[in-house]
Amino acid sequence: MHRMFRGAARTAAIAALTVSSGALVAVPPAIADIGADIGLVCSGKAGTHQVALRIDSTVPTSGTVGQPVQLGTIKVDVSLPPELVKEVEPAPSVEASAPPVTGVTPSSATAPALGGVAEIQVAVRGLGGDRRGGWPAFALAAAPPRGDGAVHLTGSGVAPPVVPESPGGLSWSAGAVGLSLVPDETTAKDAEELALRCVAEKETVLGTVDVKRGNGTAVPGASSASPRQAAAPQHLCEMIPAGGEDPRYAINRDDPKLAAIYESPPKPDGTFDFPDTGIMMCIKATGFFNLRKAENAAPVAVETNARVPTESSQGNPFTGPNWSELRGYSVNQTYPASATLLGFGFMPTRAEARAEQVRPPGSGPGAPVTGNLRILQSQPLAIPGPTVENHEIRAAAYIRLKAGQTEVNGVPLDLGDKCMTSPTLLSATGFMGNLRTGTTQYDQGQTLIAEDFTIPPFSGCGVDEDLSPILTASVSGAGNYANLESGRWCLVESGHNCADGAGELPRTFTVYPGGAVTAVAKPFTLTNGDAEFRCDSATMRFTMERGRWQSRFRLGKGDMALADCQVKASDGPVYQVEGEVTQDGALWINMIINETTGDPEMKINGVLLNAAVDLGGGQKCTLRISDELRSLFATVDERPGEMQGTYGNGTFSVQAHTLKPSVKSTCQIPGFTEPGIPFSSANGDFAFDPVQQITTP
Repeated sequence: MHRMFRGAARTAAIAALTVSSGALVAVPPAIADIGADIGLVCSGKAGTHQVALRIDSTVPTSGTVGQPVQLGTIKVDVSLPPELVKEVEPAPSVEASAPPVTGVTPSSATAPALGGVAEIQVAVRGLGGDRRGGWPAFALAAAPPRGDGAVHLTGSGVAPPVVPESPGGLSWSAGAVGLSLVPDETTAKDAEELALRCVAEKETVLGTVDVKRGNGTAVPGASSASPRQAAAPQHLCEMIPAGGEDPRYAINRDDPKLAAIYESPPKPDGTFDFPDTGIMMCIKATGFFNLRKAENAAPVAVETNARVPTESSQGNPFTGPNWSELRGYSVNQTYPASATLLGFGFMPTRAEARAEQVRPPGSGPGAPVTGNLRILQSQPLAIPGPTVENHEIRAAAYIRLKAGQTEVNGVPLDLGDKCMTSPTLLSATGFMGNLRTGTTQYDQGQTLIAEDFTIPPFSGCGVDEDLSPILTASVSGAGNYANLESGRWCLVESGHNCADGAGELPRTFTVYPGGAVTAVAKPFTLTNGDAEFRCDSATMRFTMERGRWQSRFRLGKGDMALADCQVKASDGPVYQVEGEVTQDGALWINMIINETTGDPEMKINGVLLNAAVDLGGGQKCTLRISDELRSLFATVDERPGEMQGTYGNGTFSVQAHTLKPSVKSTCQIPGFTEPGIPFSSANGDFAFDPVQQITTP
């Protein structure tokens, strides 16, 4: 089954982790349902069996040549005959070979103790030719019995968009399927994976989109120019060679400083490693650069051309580790930026500078000119072994600074065209969250910070006299700091997340007036059928920084308390909560942009509530409310939940959530005993005091 991994590794870079972490995927407003029932003949060491597969998704009702066509969430249902299920029994431990997880449909406590992974080969067909659909590997969990005698495994995922090349019909056809089945975690360590190769009784068309000719505008990321030429003059986005094509464009393992980003934390044993050519991406970032010696800051605008992943490492979803690592390489270019500071004897000095990426010092002309990238993430699942605690991105490259037009007290100063520093290492890190703060996906943009950056001495400055010592004395030295906010990563070849064929500008927010903020909802309720958790008031307290150009991630930090609460059981009795309901740990405010409406929306991450319930007669219990941490088969622990909704006129209105009774609750109150079942609704309008203006940009 090792071949299953290779097909899934590339897609895991973009789609799989997005789905499993709960990111929202925009769906065009006019959509149609597609899907089919497919009969499969599956063979393996357990013999030959008849298996049924159901696929469901949605597509736009029409498409345009050169514009991405995006399927909605793909849902799969695998129906196994009982005699096949009996073959999945514990066996001596062997190295499993399941593809990376892309999405899990939760199963109830009564579901069979079975899980698996499916890889479906899908062909995309149109007048421009056939191609592989690049569908992800689907992690499967057992669904409750349906009374038909079969065992149903379900899962979900997202496929990459397709860019049609000509008008006509664009269709998706399902073919061969790879299945990997294992029993639950109580025996998974000693269980042998049952691998099956399945062929469809006939090729099945899942659905077709009518593609029309466009209006003649350029296709994002599909320039008619040479692949090495910039796609448009207003930006620096250009294709760079794929992995294995050109040794000058590759991960640099020879330079110890560039390779250091892969050393800590070390990649654990037990991962499956895959080479790849990498997806071509362009990223725009803007920010500032603090010059320590000049005690001033300069604006920075960067465009990065990257290939990710050219290598990927995935843990086994059954036996661990819970590890997803993507590696790649990049070429960074900066737009010329100017700043005014006091130099040359405290006279106003305005200088233009740019950074040029270069090879490591001492390397030959055939060495990579690229910098190294590393992305670390994990699945929000209970998987044995080491895990990635904090999602992060790391980047390292050598650059040199080149000075351009300079004015001293308004008088031009000719520095020549060779005024620059020697190469210096630029290493940056971006925090992408954890279970407490919530996580953001790397291709959605993030904040990158470079600390203690060293500016080397300048040389070659001046025409009639050597001005290099003056520039060196003004700005060179250690202790400099850079802060960059990137926009969504543009997938150049498909045009996904692109703006005019290049990366989008960063999405930042302005907060005013900031400071200490109280947000109160009266009342706040969580319901599940006839069961209800109700509080007369819920109060969140945050500290928010006032200012412009703030990152959407972790915009505020705080806590929460709920007062005058009661718990109504689904069979009628009402129980009082003693004292306040408390919040365990910090809450975080994160802002997102609704891709359908374009409006900002708010997320409150880190919700973990603790209530002491009086059952009467001297009996008490603890009701905890959180999200769930699942294995592939059942709820095994709690994790912080989230609330999401609109923010307008100073009020956050809850519209969606992930809150459930926690597996750590001790209450056996009807309606609050199923940790895997979320509350059907959450209602609360939190009024901010003072009213906060949260706008973008």
